[in-house]
Amino acid sequence: MPRYLTDSSIWIAARNRRGTYLPELLAERLERDEIAICVPVTLEVLTGPPSGAVLDREWDALWKNLHWIPVTSTEQERALDLLRSLARTTAGAHRRRPVDYLIAATAEAEQRLRGDIVLWHWDSDLTVICDHAGIPHEAEHARARANGLGG
Repeated sequence: MPRYLTDSSIWIAARNRRGTYLPELLAERLERDEIAICVPVTLEVLTGPPSGAVLDREWDALWKNLHWIPVTSTEQERALDLLRSLARTTAGAHRRRPVDYLIAATAEAEQRLRGDIVLWHWDSDLTVICDHAGIPHEAEHARARANGLGG
């Protein structure tokens, strides 16, 4: 059974697109204990709740119980390597969100360690980074379009 390092693009889309397939798919994967998380994703997502009380409720109900993947200095160094490597491909190819490099490097390290981690996202920058580095990922773009959500 794979475990999905779930990017903020999935969490935020699931929150903002209630009544679509995405919140249901996320809930199914949570139920099957397939979701993993890391600090950079969590920081992005938990800026969304409107108050500390709401954030604390979400933290206690969900976030503290997820599978946490550590982000160490090794992943930070690899994120820089990915940036530099992508920059050497074509001019401007490296101009991606900085946090995406860190998330991709974290997924890559966990994949090497566990062998069954997939970075689940709906983020074109992550697609480019993962494809470039050969990091296993599941991009949500095609499924979203098939379900009428755009790409």
